[in-house]
Amino acid sequence: MIKVLLVEDEVGTRNLLRIIVNWEEFHMKIIGEAPNGREALFRIQRELPDLVVTDIKMPIMDGIALAEEIMEKYPSVKVIIVTAYDDFKYAQKALRAGAVDFILKPLKRQEVKDALLRVGRQIETVEEDAKDVIEQIRDYVEENYAQSSLSLSMTAEKFYLNSSYLSRAFRKKTGIPFVEYLNKVRIEHACDYLKSGNWKVYEIAEKVGIPNPDYFSRCFRKYMGMSVNDYKKSKICED
Repeated sequence: MIKVLLVEDEVGTRNLLRIIVNWEEFHMKIIGEAPNGREALFRIQRELPDLVVTDIKMPIMDGIALAEEIMEKYPSVKVIIVTAYDDFKYAQKALRAGAVDFILKPLKRQEVKDALLRVGRQIETVEEDAKDVIEQIRDYVEENYAQSSLSLSMTAEKFYLNSSYLSRAFRKKTGIPFVEYLNKVRIEHACDYLKSGNWKVYEIAEKVGIPNPDYFSRCFRKYMGMSVNDYKKSKICED
């Protein structure tokens, strides 16, 4: 389901946007509302919608400034601008700022439907592309986990992505933050080394990219639910 945030200072227009179409028909769900761009950014950071439908003229932060912020910080989020007829040139500025479509006031059901259909298709395409990129990143982590320098920023640079965007997109697709996923992979490989019985703990920590023994021990307990020594004992008992 595509998550939608409505941004409009006029309560009447906001309510009309809610009911003018059946959002579920477009596989969309309204997850929240905001009366201005500043509050919208707060909601976006917290909930990361797929689509923002925003009025162009609002107090505190207008639609153009909001679209620019979204394009810079949340490039995967699509923006539809809602504007009055006499704001058309203003709307063109918003499109240049990163908005992908616009809806004219007074709102007409068919025009809203057409815009949602167009943007919905774009979002579906982006979702598929994002899945492919995340899978590539997971493969990259699997191949490079032993590098202690491997990090979110290093991975983002490798794939030509913004770090903030990668962080949010990775969590959205996998359900866990990038750093947690990386440490999880490292601990899984550490378990393989421990099972062999041929390595000291500090050597294993270095081999899986966590050269700090104390941090390695904390990570191990977090993901395995027991200390390194208890894990080694449990494997000896199994043998």
